[in-house]
Amino acid sequence: MWFGISASTVAQLLMLAQVSASAVVPAKSEDLCKATLSSAPPSAASGLAAEAAFLEAGEAAGRRGGGLSMLQLAASAQESLQLRRVLSARSRRSPGGAPISPVRNFKGVSMLCLQLPISEAFRREAANGMAFGLGQDPRPLELDDSGFAEVRIADFPDAQLGWKGTVGASEIENVPHRLLSVRLPILRGGEKMYQTVFALSDDDVAVLIYRMSSGIPAKLANISFPATASFPEGLGMNASRRSVNLFQAQNIRDVGEADPTSVEALFAYPEMNFGTELSNLLPLNSTKYDLVFKQLMTKATIANARKVDVELSIVDGSWDGFSWMLADSKPVNAWWVQADLEVTTTLVSEKRPTLGINPFSDALLNDRMLGEVLTEKEKPPKVKFAYTHGDVIWFTTKIDQKKVTPYLAPGLTLRSDEAVVWHVRWQPADILNMWGMKDSQHDYLDLEYNELWVTMPVTYRGRNFTYPILMLLDEDVGQMAGQDGGGCPKKLANLTYTFSPPPGQGSEVLLNVNRHERHVLNVTGKMSGITHKPIVGVNDNKDPAGEILFVMSHQFPWDPAVDRPKYFFVRGVQQTKEQRGLENLRVSYGADAPEPLAEWFVGEPIEGGYIRMNQDWLPSLDTPFDWQFEDVDPDEFVEWWKVAFPVLYM
Repeated sequence: MWFGISASTVAQLLMLAQVSASAVVPAKSEDLCKATLSSAPPSAASGLAAEAAFLEAGEAAGRRGGGLSMLQLAASAQESLQLRRVLSARSRRSPGGAPISPVRNFKGVSMLCLQLPISEAFRREAANGMAFGLGQDPRPLELDDSGFAEVRIADFPDAQLGWKGTVGASEIENVPHRLLSVRLPILRGGEKMYQTVFALSDDDVAVLIYRMSSGIPAKLANISFPATASFPEGLGMNASRRSVNLFQAQNIRDVGEADPTSVEALFAYPEMNFGTELSNLLPLNSTKYDLVFKQLMTKATIANARKVDVELSIVDGSWDGFSWMLADSKPVNAWWVQADLEVTTTLVSEKRPTLGINPFSDALLNDRMLGEVLTEKEKPPKVKFAYTHGDVIWFTTKIDQKKVTPYLAPGLTLRSDEAVVWHVRWQPADILNMWGMKDSQHDYLDLEYNELWVTMPVTYRGRNFTYPILMLLDEDVGQMAGQDGGGCPKKLANLTYTFSPPPGQGSEVLLNVNRHERHVLNVTGKMSGITHKPIVGVNDNKDPAGEILFVMSHQFPWDPAVDRPKYFFVRGVQQTKEQRGLENLRVSYGADAPEPLAEWFVGEPIEGGYIRMNQDWLPSLDTPFDWQFEDVDPDEFVEWWKVAFPVLYM
């Protein structure tokens, strides 16, 4: 089933890949809306050469010690500085009052609940400490050998998960969705619990919120569910992702009233989820001082419960699936349940292992983040850069500083009144092969996608940086890698990107971006002659202001003094093949709260252009080492998070 990707490869290279992979879909569809790029690759023009020093540094990164990831290189550079940070951080107080209630209610939930036998393959992974995020001896979390795997597929018509604006000061927004989850029984100090190890949802807002608030590793999928309030006699359900039908339940039959004790037991035990942020996988003291788990307690008010028979088909793809966790697809028990659920989230800290990354098996790492390859394009084997054949358009525009400032992460101030907005289509990006560290014919996951960067010029502690305030893309594997690995503020969107004729003198350019039927951005223009001026934050390999600053990560601040967000500094390294001007620029912006570009920007674009380039990433080479992974002030983070909520998740 798996392509032989090692756990260390995925854990290391996805952390490097985070800053540039991406995608959008309608709210109830997983079919990734691939934007059209009606162009043939232009011939490589002499154009701008990337700065040799950065290229050499990047290629050297691929030759060192088996290939450290960007995140690991940055972490190792400041490991010795951590002790004083630990002492300082532990003296900080928790924010006064939780930013949102830890209790969430879901009304009118309908679900099919299945218990299935656990496979020997999964039992081996658990015995080797490769299943639940803690592999040291003695193991705080162990598989409960007496239990069953639980597969649930549910409809949530009333899920008050979102906010239309600032948290606590705006209207709560319903996020109806469907969710398939796979829970495995675990023991923590003899206490019976569960952990969700695989999940799919048909709404991308729900996906983000589950991942960032509950540690549920949800991925986007198409899920069909019976549209009936009564028992779905003879009906079925289906969950597919990236063209693979992973789960089918057919011919559901009522076989009598369910035993109340058995149904109550489905909700009686806490769920302890590892969380999805990749910083939990790094060595001691690198980015988090303890391993932070999300513990969910569910109180169910049962309206109806029936015992059922059902026929199942569970299939794995090359990168996706959970059938390998199951001994077979014949349920030991099956129920149809209708209930109101009250879910309370708390944080649990476990001591981090003293050496190495926290283990997950190859299959579980893939299941948490990856997906099937959808493009036939492959990265050229001799090209070291992970991101290739990028067609970029960019423009600068004036900022309304008063309206942008509340959306800047804590500690940041604007250093200029001009922003850079740029968009790229990678053709493709091999996100598991940063700097050619791995054999591109073996460890590969080629993605072809569009990505929009909305960046602000900022100052942090007296130094200049580029701050991505919003990123939109149409590749969900890249979105998950970016959000979890580096705090990239990535959301999915529909992006249409065309050149007519192919890129060159006189080509007409169109970029249209929308999300959940909201207009976000429309750009038109005409390509003009060759230019040579590198653009800070896009393809300038020299200006320190081009260093990128992220906040890692965007987990819900249930208690940011425990689950502490960090500053993370990186540097893009570009190899420019061709650069041209862009004239007759026309831009229109949307003004909805989740993407308020019309509020942030003023007037017509100042200038714009086109770039053809390859790209890869390094840790920041100019930022002081002791700044990497510094704590964001927890109180300031909460206040920023409340304002930024719709931009981050909705």
